[in-house]
Amino acid sequence: MTKFAAALIAASVAFAAPAFAQEQNNSIVIQINAGSAMTSTGGDYMTANSGQPVAVGEKVMVNAGSAATLVYRNGCKMELRQPGVYTVPADCKVAGWTNNGTASGANAAIIAGAAALGAAVLVNEKDVKVGPLSASIRHF
Repeated sequence: MTKFAAALIAASVAFAAPAFAQEQNNSIVIQINAGSAMTSTGGDYMTANSGQPVAVGEKVMVNAGSAATLVYRNGCKMELRQPGVYTVPADCKVAGWTNNGTASGANAAIIAGAAALGAAVLVNEKDVKVGPLSASIRHF
């Protein structure tokens, strides 16, 4: 393995680490914005209070005229506006323009790093010696 390839692998691991760390988030709280919401870990539903921790896989029931928000440790917020039962996901997945920018900054850093790696590979390509296209065909 060349030094250049080893450097590319090391850089890839460094840029992937923040994305992996985001997926390890398990500290989630519920915020009641309007009306009421209830939570269940498999048994009866209990009234939820703002700031109450909720677990991954826990059910959240939002009543008609109510709204709640799941707030993740990284600052990402998932709105629960429609009446129904929601399962708390392990990671916050919302459109990039609706979160507070925390995840978007990490994503931008990963994209910038990947672009730099791609540029380094392209720059290195011009130094590769290319042999004849064919030994039996004359090229003009």
